[in-house]
Amino acid sequence: MKFAIRDDDTCYFTSAADLERVYGRIWKDVPICLATIPFAKGYQSPAVPRAYWSSGEAFALDRNPELVDALRGHVAAGRVTVALHGYTHEDFPEGWEFQAAPDPERRVAEGLTYLQELLQTRISVFVPPHNALSKRGLSAVAGAGLNLLGSFLSFHPRHRAWDRQTLSNWWRVRQFRARTGRGRADRMVYPFPLRYQTHAEFGCHSLVPGTSLAELTRGFDEARALGGDFCLATHYWEVDDRIGGVLAGLLDHVSKHSDVRFVTAEELFA
Repeated sequence: MKFAIRDDDTCYFTSAADLERVYGRIWKDVPICLATIPFAKGYQSPAVPRAYWSSGEAFALDRNPELVDALRGHVAAGRVTVALHGYTHEDFPEGWEFQAAPDPERRVAEGLTYLQELLQTRISVFVPPHNALSKRGLSAVAGAGLNLLGSFLSFHPRHRAWDRQTLSNWWRVRQFRARTGRGRADRMVYPFPLRYQTHAEFGCHSLVPGTSLAELTRGFDEARALGGDFCLATHYWEVDDRIGGVLAGLLDHVSKHSDVRFVTAEELFA
């Protein structure tokens, strides 16, 4: 079984010390996939200083050279991998960035090129801001050949462009719901990659305020019993003593199973 961790929102506003505080004790054994924003705008979030929430200015990651140097070192040492997390992470009146931006294709192409050159690494994974994608946003990601790592993925054919795997993947998820006794409204994280014509998708379990250790261990145990894999998604800026304790408890639970490997998020798609 494979186990991976994804962390969202690394950007200009992140300090290297923020990441070290949360992951410094574990990332030599558990690589962290940092979903990174290339040109963060001052969106409303505790991760962004309030003075920048409405500035309208885009802050390129390279304007934080201390963070860039740290990220390059972590990548080279195998402690982290990098995913593309939108372009600016800005919010639009009609929705989140990859629901409502008028140019998702450009944002994917330019963001990908910028981060790969700046951080001297290859990127193969996209994490949508707020885990939200329109049909066009999904097509832009798939068209770039990026795999999708999300937390609230919709599998219904009406939400995606059709290819020859669309219907069979939807049926596979429907059968999984039936197998595990879930209705359409019941929460579910499908523990296997779904492969489409130009990309693959994998769902994550969220660790946010209010998530309990019991909830996560239950999800992990189910995935393991079914022969699947597990990805945890969180935000470094939300990790306080309580959430850090839940993370530590989950890792302790996972480590008791000799058949589990800690892997990069990219390996979930292998």
